[in-house]
Amino acid sequence: MAEYALERLHQEAERWWTTLPPGAVVWLSGDLGTGKTTLVQAMAKAAGAAAARSPTFALIHEYPSPAGPLIHVDCYRLRDPSEALDLDFPDLTRRARLLVIEWPERAGRHAPPPTLHLRLSHGRAPDVRVVERVA
Repeated sequence: MAEYALERLHQEAERWWTTLPPGAVVWLSGDLGTGKTTLVQAMAKAAGAAAARSPTFALIHEYPSPAGPLIHVDCYRLRDPSEALDLDFPDLTRRARLLVIEWPERAGRHAPPPTLHLRLSHGRAPDVRVVERVA
């Protein structure tokens, strides 16, 4: 578990983008407003992709980059894990350089297993986030 100022969180996102292998799956867990989408935005910047947006309404956003697509899925609005079948995770996993899933718990067993699972929470100051690597 580590605490990061938001600027440092951006540096960590760049490190994860460059060091995770192609086809990696990243799960982002945590309460609303803890920085999950901010982390994806930093990964998109590191990838040289278009600026990432919150996919809460679209559920899936794909950001082409020179190294391959960053695919961002937000499962927050899933009411039942079976709805995740419509997301076609197997296809997303095949196509993505990096697949990042927010709220993966809501997809249940349909979410692909993570290469990296991070849980974000608020830190002691407004611009600090706690990032815990979940085993």
